[in-house]
Amino acid sequence: MMLNKPIRHLFTALLCLGTLYSSAQVSCDPVFPNPSDDVTIFYDATLGNAALVGVNPVFIHTGVITNLSTTPSDWKYVKTTWAVSNTASQMTNVSTNIWKKSININQFYGVPAGETILKLAFVFRNGTGSLVGRDADGGDMYYDVYPENGPMQTLFLSPTQSVFLKNIGEQIPVKAAASVSADLKLYDNGQQIATATGVELNSTLSVTTVGLHKIEVVATATNEADTASFIYLVPEVLPAQDPPTGTGPGITYLDNTSVRLSLYAPNKQIIYAIGDFNNWIPNPAYQLRKSLDGKTWWIDITGLTPGQPVRFQYLVDGTLKIADPLSTLVLDPWNDAFISPLTYPNMPLYPSGKTTGMVSLIETGQTPFNWTATNYVRPEKKDLVVYELLMRDFLARHDYPTLLDTLDYLEKMGINAIELMPVNEFDGNINWGYGPAYHKALDKYYGDPASFKTFIDECHHRNIAVILDVVFNHATGASPLAQLYWDSANNRPAADNPWLNPIAKHDFNVFNDFNHESVPTKVYVRNCLQYWLSEYKVDGFRFDLSKGFTQKNTLGNTGAWGAYDATRIAIIKDYTNTMWAVDPTAYSILEHFADNTEEKELAQFGTMIWGNMWGSYKDVALGFSSATAASLAGINYKQRTWTVPHLIGYMESHDENRIGFECKEFGNSAVADYNIKSLPVAMRRLELANALFYTIPGPKMLWQFGEMGYDFPINYCENGTVNPDCRTAPKPIRWDFLENPYRKRLQNMITALIQLRTNNPVFSTTDYQLSIGSGAVKSLRLNSPNMNVHVLTNVTTSNQNATANFQHTGTWFEYFTGATLEVTMTNMSIPLKRGEYRLYTDNFVALPDGITFTSSIEPTGNVSMMTVYPNPGTTEVYVDFSMDQQANIQMDMTDIAGRIIETRSFERVSGDQQVLWNIAALPSGCYFVTIRDANGQSVTRKLMKQ
Repeated sequence: MMLNKPIRHLFTALLCLGTLYSSAQVSCDPVFPNPSDDVTIFYDATLGNAALVGVNPVFIHTGVITNLSTTPSDWKYVKTTWAVSNTASQMTNVSTNIWKKSININQFYGVPAGETILKLAFVFRNGTGSLVGRDADGGDMYYDVYPENGPMQTLFLSPTQSVFLKNIGEQIPVKAAASVSADLKLYDNGQQIATATGVELNSTLSVTTVGLHKIEVVATATNEADTASFIYLVPEVLPAQDPPTGTGPGITYLDNTSVRLSLYAPNKQIIYAIGDFNNWIPNPAYQLRKSLDGKTWWIDITGLTPGQPVRFQYLVDGTLKIADPLSTLVLDPWNDAFISPLTYPNMPLYPSGKTTGMVSLIETGQTPFNWTATNYVRPEKKDLVVYELLMRDFLARHDYPTLLDTLDYLEKMGINAIELMPVNEFDGNINWGYGPAYHKALDKYYGDPASFKTFIDECHHRNIAVILDVVFNHATGASPLAQLYWDSANNRPAADNPWLNPIAKHDFNVFNDFNHESVPTKVYVRNCLQYWLSEYKVDGFRFDLSKGFTQKNTLGNTGAWGAYDATRIAIIKDYTNTMWAVDPTAYSILEHFADNTEEKELAQFGTMIWGNMWGSYKDVALGFSSATAASLAGINYKQRTWTVPHLIGYMESHDENRIGFECKEFGNSAVADYNIKSLPVAMRRLELANALFYTIPGPKMLWQFGEMGYDFPINYCENGTVNPDCRTAPKPIRWDFLENPYRKRLQNMITALIQLRTNNPVFSTTDYQLSIGSGAVKSLRLNSPNMNVHVLTNVTTSNQNATANFQHTGTWFEYFTGATLEVTMTNMSIPLKRGEYRLYTDNFVALPDGITFTSSIEPTGNVSMMTVYPNPGTTEVYVDFSMDQQANIQMDMTDIAGRIIETRSFERVSGDQQVLWNIAALPSGCYFVTIRDANGQSVTRKLMKQ
């Protein structure tokens, strides 16, 4: 190394009062680099996860962390390309497993002037990138960069991490450095043990006493002083002792000032609790005691202040810091700063500078929540109408108080259950939630516990159930269950991990696969389920990828792992029985998609099964010959030979492309005056599909904004492009769709259907006949002593004569129009226009208040979706509109007095249109743009000229 100028930093990987700052496997010459320096970066492949031991050649992948990075891991100015071997990424071999790369920091990264480099960021790889050298915890590696002409720096070069020693008598080689020549003094718990003059101090510590040792090096130079420190521990030998009877895993509140912590961690050597109660410094008073079987560690923490939040972690074997796996709230150093105080008022602060990683939050003496919905009646399974939503894409504020404000809207629709996509702690903030880290902790991005309970309580006042989407198939690497037993070399759970499989045992897995045959996993899942049911009074769970609750390894046999699996069934029944022991009527809903014999057995047991019917209903809506061929029989639980209506059918969920988008992009446009790609016709096709959906007995689910014909694709990106990488990216929140008459009519129609089925028992009858297989006309009959229903639909794009099969002659009532039909013969012929649907009842049923429908099933008017922008405008504005069919149109611009400023005439084909209008010469003021078609239909929009 070059030592011809003062040492300025070597891998700041030391513990400063227990805080590990960076990676020991990376060092740098000069030791304290400035942004303008020529530096040589050294990588020791034997350290960290040691994934590149013996690999030759080795390549660097590097960027920087700057003052403009949004998170501590937000790399910028990456100058190397993954799996590309070139001069920028090639490293030079120094000796066995030691590699170097020489650069000038400013020149190599090209960071603009005015932006400050804080750290260099690295991972290392082989030529293809199949092997990656990372930190010991699987993370990226970082190296501090110091400002030009900064103050003197002092730190330890050795040891490079916290020192955990088992035996008295061991020795610790110590090397400390300063950035300028100084007087250096070494202290052990305040007692001076060595001195030196210059830029380096070398010494050896002898371990002689049990307990906590704080080692400091104090550097003093002219007008400058600096101190660096690390700690080491010599643990006491505590006799094994089982925790008191009744102690459960995780955090147990004993009284208003004390808690018991219990961590399942077999084969660990020593564990301390660190937190606000000991200033984050491990000491013998907070050493956990081991159970007699050596698997559980526990401690009682006393003297806490009632009502005062307390932050803590476990320090495992001297190096690993984790939050409790069964935390109910955690603090996140990377993402909490981006949560608005409107969303989570008075959120406790992360203990920055005192520790790293996720932190558990506890609070003794909390005031119990006042639950007031004492007369709540949970909807029966057969009657459920579930509204699935992702708060992030449903509400701009994405919090529980705002969601509570939407309950009037949902209740008016007739929704009696809300299914929330995961609200437990997941990686990041902007997320669907299917990357869970803490299954029992409420994610703060949507709000605080009190707001969530208030929302649930109000739902129950309205007899609306709240169902949580939970993800027990897997856990991310941020989960302490993964971190406790992690194979860094292979970047996966270790072979001895009690909860997680090193390699997934089934297809389609993501992240780290749970072993549900493991007793610790069962204990963990049961504890989480019991907590949400008792603490938050939720009504049940939708289990994501429940088919993954198996150890059957069928990788490579696509679909085979969906075959009947008795062990998986037993696991699911066990979890469901755990739920029912807390709440006997709680819903257990499975995203299963397995063999029908398995789904049938689970349905008969009492769980409910997701029934994906997207493909068939999409085909009906698109209006090609596939609409005639489409069979909707799968929506019928009897078709599956089930005897209980436990199939939750749906046309869309979070996982499917929106059928509104499918119509807009791919609908049948071959019929000139019936273009399904146009908005008015597309919305009517969605009405048709819904008429064949909600009328069929059995619980139903709809995805948020489906009632408005939401038509942004699932892969829509925030910049307006479409890319599979944007599948889980935020989507536009379009409550303004209700201002569009065609979308509002669809929402009215679905509201009317839901209210009809909710208020009339015939829609849960077991006596019904369906004719919903292939055919131009699809129909159904529902029979009961009090009312009969007959639904007729024409799914084609041409007129049809339908032969009805009414239950009896007499007067029937068409629900949407109120028109009467005198049935003189049960098999009478009824003409149906293209896409027309009719819903007949033999008792008159009024539409819900405020909802009316015209008698025409055909879209009315030719021009729709008119928008003028930018508005206000200055020089040019665009007029966008849609036409259902080719026609001559006239466009007028008038002033506020009605005087025509300009008139234009066009012949336009059907579809979306755009006209550019130059308004630069117009005086400032208010104008109106009107479009008229040959039939006299018109649409007008106001324009403000600046």
